[in-house]
This record gives sequence, C-alpha cells and structure tokens, in this order.
Amino acid sequence: MNAFKELLSTIDCLLGPSGCPWDKEQTLQSMRHSLLEETYEAIEAIDLNENQLIEEELGDLLFNLFFLCRLAEKEGRFTLDNALQTINAKLIRRHPHVFDEKDLKTSDEVLKQWDEIKQKEKNDRPSALDGIPKDLPALMKAGKIGKKLAKCQFQSSKRDFNPEEQAGETLFKLVKELSSHGIKAEQALSKRLTQIEKEFRQTESSKK
Repeated sequence: MNAFKELLSTIDCLLGPSGCPWDKEQTLQSMRHSLLEETYEAIEAIDLNENQLIEEELGDLLFNLFFLCRLAEKEGRFTLDNALQTINAKLIRRHPHVFDEKDLKTSDEVLKQWDEIKQKEKNDRPSALDGIPKDLPALMKAGKIGKKLAKCQFQSSKRDFNPEEQAGETLFKLVKELSSHGIKAEQALSKRLTQIEKEFRQTESSKK
C-alpha cells in the first residue's frame, strides 16, 4: 500500500500547481491513445514472457489507469475511490459462489452464471451485440460477435461474395471455429507474430 500511495502522490505532484505543463494539459480523451498503446505493450511483454519487461509495462499501465482516474476527479466526473468501490462491488456481485452460499464446481458454470448476472445488470440494452466495443481489433471483435450469434442461434443468409467479402467470411468462420475450441484468434496470432519477430531479430543479430 505504501507503493500505491507513493504513486498517487507522484501523480498528484505532476498535476499540481507546480507540476508538469504537459500532464496538466491532458484529458481523458487525449490519454486514450496512451492507454491503448501501453495495453498493447503490456500484452507484448507477457507474450515475450520476460519478467522484468512485464513488470515495467504493467507499471506503465497502472500509471495510466491511476492518472486517468485523477483526471476524472479533476474534471468532476468521479473519484478514484468511486472506481475502486465500483469494481469491488461488481466482483463480489458476480461471484456469489465465492462470497455467498451458491456452490459452483466448474469454470463453465462460473462463466454461465457471469453471463446471466451481466445480462440482468445490462437489461436496458436492446441488442445482444450491445456492449461489444466498436474499436476492438477485428479478430477479437469477430470472436465476441461469433459467441453472441451462436448463443442466439443466428445464421447469416447465404449469398455471393466479392473477393474481399469472401476473405472476411472465411476469416470469420475460422475465428468461430477456433473459439469453439477455446482458442482466441487475436491472442493466438499476436503470440505467434511476437515469436516470429523475436526469432528474426535473433537471426539478424547472429549475422552481424
């Protein structure tokens, strides 16, 4: 907790009267790209499985999260305490098998329960596809849409595709097939690309 308080103190200094001009100019919207970039860097570090790099990138990501909360406070939106209380309440609410008397034995039961609780909480959404972020990478978005369509037993109409549409249809079918085996296409491809890049860089270095 001391390290947590020290980080918040540093952020408060950056945003304070004698703080950093650049930091004080930032808004939630201006920090959007930084949050996205740091998230991808943390994912890459995890894929590389390098502890020091993972530690560093998760630290950068934590800074972005706490910095955004302080900016939200500055803009009069909500406080860091509000955000922490909200996620804590959500975790307890969606884990009645841990914090209540309900007993579940398998991960599948837990996921089914999670979806049921979430659906009750979000019953104001007119479409089953509401809640899927529009800016998700295409493969990740395809996986989420595929799961939703499967639950609703929806089948898209068959028609003639142009070459680009056919490529999209083929990729979508592949993503759904991988998902049925518990494989996330975006994650699988990302990991493989990280491995290939690492191997290629090692080959380059060995030739110098």
